Amino acid sequence: MDPSNSAATPGGHPLETTIDDFLESGNKAGNYRDALERVLTQWRQRLEQRDIETVEEIDKRTMASYAQYLSRRVDAGKSRTVDGGITAATAWTYYDYVSSYLSYCVRWDYLEENPAQKGIALDELPPRPTNKSGDQQFWSVDDRQALLRYVDDRAHRAVDERGTGALEELRDRALSYVLAYSGVRGGEILADPRDERRNGLRWQDVDLENNQLLVLGKNQQFEEAQLPAQCHGPLERLETALEPSSPEWPVFVTSHAPSLYGVLPDDVDPSAGEPLELCRSHDIVPPSLSTNGGRSVLKRLCDEVDLEVDGEYLKPHGARRGVGEAVYRERGPAAAQRALRHADPRTTSEMYAHIEASELAEEVGDVFENE
Repeated sequence: MDPSNSAATPGGHPLETTIDDFLESGNKAGNYRDALERVLTQWRQRLEQRDIETVEEIDKRTMASYAQYLSRRVDAGKSRTVDGGITAATAWTYYDYVSSYLSYCVRWDYLEENPAQKGIALDELPPRPTNKSGDQQFWSVDDRQALLRYVDDRAHRAVDERGTGALEELRDRALSYVLAYSGVRGGEILADPRDERRNGLRWQDVDLENNQLLVLGKNQQFEEAQLPAQCHGPLERLETALEPSSPEWPVFVTSHAPSLYGVLPDDVDPSAGEPLELCRSHDIVPPSLSTNGGRSVLKRLCDEVDLEVDGEYLKPHGARRGVGEAVYRERGPAAAQRALRHADPRTTSEMYAHIEASELAEEVGDVFENE
């Protein structure tokens, strides 16, 4: 809908209508859109309780009041006896969502300026959390090699024992390799039950000849992600064992039997065979491993090999950061930006600021070496 065609009441533009217009604008989809809608709806309902129903009625006092409300929820989150608490990071996320909507209203001339960005309102929020770039988990060379040695050995032993029946071990191995070397996000290759567009990487989206995967990126657009040669062997071995009956099959099929049987038609006898055999014979596409399932796989593998980083198992996003870290150090920020598909080079720079600082310290030290 074109917001310029939205009917304005004599008192201004209705919040409900303009919020709907905002949600329909741009490329908002999936979990991001759902979160925006939920937060903005709750914010609007709070305002309506105070008889504020139009965009033009929003001012810095309105936003300061909302910031105070979020701060109270943060305080509640610090108490184990009070429900409804949130973290400071969540408070800022909610506030930024509302601010984004108000910026949209400014662009359409409903407001002259964004009241959410006034100091009197911002001062009511808790301090914005900051994370040093080097403090976030990433898979180091040792972490990566330890995990991949284990999944290689685990898959080889399973194949020796069960042949193509070692499907789960081959899947876990291929998943580990793709995460470890491609730099993709877990949500780009695994299914998210909250977002029907994110249904897992499909074999039709794997292009070994051109070393790439087609994934639904964070920006809700399909993108080509690089797929290094290290990933090819594990993927080819998995495909041979899986025998997908069509290119629409997910690469990382779930091993959850109820989910597999659940996609079969009612007239199929579950006792007639293994669920994947039945999917093949009836031309049914099985469900993909979910993002939660992928994290569970990594946690189980790390437990088995006694591998952890700061008390945590190796997480999918840590693999992505590990890819960026290695490329950044060896090939520089531009190469890391391309590998991670960051639209803005500042994102890459902020993510690996600790590397820049370390390298700069060495250069400065060399300058003063003879003093």
